[in-house]
Amino acid sequence: MSYKMIDVSSYQGHPDWEQVRKAGYVGGILRIWNSKGVDTSWEYNYHACERADILRGAYRYSYALTTSQARAEAQEVLQTLQGRKLELGVWLDLEWKNQRALGSAKVKQIADTWMKTIRRAGYECNVYCNMDWYRNVCGGLDARYWIARYPQNDTGIPIASLRPNIGELAWQFSHKGKVPGIQGNVDLDEWYGPLPSAPGSHKGKNPYRDTGRVLKYNRLTAGMVREGVRWLQWELREAGYQLAVDGKFGPKTDLALRAFQADHGLTVDGKLGPATRAALIMA
Repeated sequence: MSYKMIDVSSYQGHPDWEQVRKAGYVGGILRIWNSKGVDTSWEYNYHACERADILRGAYRYSYALTTSQARAEAQEVLQTLQGRKLELGVWLDLEWKNQRALGSAKVKQIADTWMKTIRRAGYECNVYCNMDWYRNVCGGLDARYWIARYPQNDTGIPIASLRPNIGELAWQFSHKGKVPGIQGNVDLDEWYGPLPSAPGSHKGKNPYRDTGRVLKYNRLTAGMVREGVRWLQWELREAGYQLAVDGKFGPKTDLALRAFQADHGLTVDGKLGPATRAALIMA
């Protein structure tokens, strides 16, 4: 079984994701960085997809020519994500001719470093490339693949004979698609299940006890395990922030809490007070 998805960047402006969803598209892989910095459409797309119950992934075209540059690129992605949830993971876009000139072995070292940096932060990370790159440059990595393959006279219709059939997780079959809610051309993809839950799906019951206390990050007590902190971490994770439920109110929990407050128009003070608690329950 396959599902309809798209991948977008600032070239598509600000899509109407509600229209995209109504047209049958369940996911969007969003460009998070370009050669100049964070993609100008990233924040809009991330939050608009959440409101429309569209699954989200992030991709970055890599210009890394060394493993240290690969690590730096991946860390920039993580700094932009700030622990936020991605249902479709992070994708390393391999297609730059200067990278290819390094040879397959070097490219694989760069890709391996890039992906491991992302994965250590708790995200899935895999590879986007075309069939030529898969066959001759980067195939055989410890990764799933999203393969681009479409005809020269691309009309937005998938050509069955061009389906990669190499065990890919996704197939980008067109770069000239037309989708309601988006002006101009857009890349079209088939995603091969299963699918994670959509960002707006109803969450289950929090298995941890809410103590009702005002909690905040305190360096002197950060190592103390607290049931109330587990409750907070579980709620933040369900709200879409990448976070371990360990009961320790450390820097990562503080960062996720402040990001939640900023995203929901609350006072950004890093405290679990009444207003933040109410917003978490409703999220």
